[in-house]
Amino acid sequence: MVTPVIDTHAHIVPPDMYKALRSNAAGYGVSFSGDAARPLVQLAGSSYVRPLPLFLTHLDERIATMDRQGIDMQILTGWVDFSAYTMPRDLGIKFSELQNEAIAAVAASNPDRFAGAANVPLQDPKAAIAVLQTCADKYGFSAAQIATYLGPDRFLDDPALDPFWAAAQEMGTFLIFHPYDEQRPAGLQDYFLHNCIGYPLQTTIAVVRMMFSGVFDRFPKLRIKVPHAGGFLPYQIERFRHAAEFRPEPRSKGFRGDPLEVLRRLYFDTVTFSPVTLRYLIDLVGVERLVLGSDYPFEMGEVDPVATVNAAVAAEHRPAVLGGTIQKMMCLSPACGCGGRRLTPLLCE
Repeated sequence: MVTPVIDTHAHIVPPDMYKALRSNAAGYGVSFSGDAARPLVQLAGSSYVRPLPLFLTHLDERIATMDRQGIDMQILTGWVDFSAYTMPRDLGIKFSELQNEAIAAVAASNPDRFAGAANVPLQDPKAAIAVLQTCADKYGFSAAQIATYLGPDRFLDDPALDPFWAAAQEMGTFLIFHPYDEQRPAGLQDYFLHNCIGYPLQTTIAVVRMMFSGVFDRFPKLRIKVPHAGGFLPYQIERFRHAAEFRPEPRSKGFRGDPLEVLRRLYFDTVTFSPVTLRYLIDLVGVERLVLGSDYPFEMGEVDPVATVNAAVAAEHRPAVLGGTIQKMMCLSPACGCGGRRLTPLLCE
């Protein structure tokens, strides 16, 4: 059986979700401005007004691009700006439920090409667990997207999130991390630096805070994929190892491990634009930790993601990186029999 090519880094605003938001914006905690061709959107609890890229809603163009790139299936994650962590609890639940239902509908309409990933209201961990479980039971989702911070002073190492990490570990959920803008930091307002520097930096901050706070020690079987080949983390890992050896702060909350060992328990997508960079990452963490990504449909995505993998990965390992590894983790093979629902968690492989 030929292993399918599966893209683990693809974003969507489902057309049905966009229609629902337009028809009942206030009911979902959203306000629109701008015009129909270039809408601006603001979420409840946020002061940030952001453009909503309408190309995220275009399904026909998505399929055409997948065919051109040689991609058989996308794991559909929402537009990360729609994580909606700034919303009050009840609105956040309602917004997540709308998004998840709409993603599930797209996946169900073409199950050979799409699988869904949940959005969860992480601002309330108990609610996030309930939404995650509902998505697994109702839609068969075995993945969820997690934005890299919850607010200016609340990050993924917040101890209040421990019950969520415990539930995700128990369920075997594939957690797809992704940075986003709530407010652009000083110095990154110009030259598209909020993306070029800010996004890899956000990813690095999120993972290292979790590392040094002991999250990965408490939940060693978490399945986490970090985007853009790990942000800056793999390429500065020796700096973090040095700090952990010579400074007290990284060990102040009980972390006793090796940052490199923690790094090698994560998964990384292949969005590097460079076979040279990808080969370095393979040498550092092992080829078994890589999964294909494109960052579709954004201009900062890989134009030919399969070619990048083919140029960097030895032929015998390409099927796993291009789709085999994620197919097993998310139970996407018809031969599994669970339909992606992971009826026996962690044993479907």
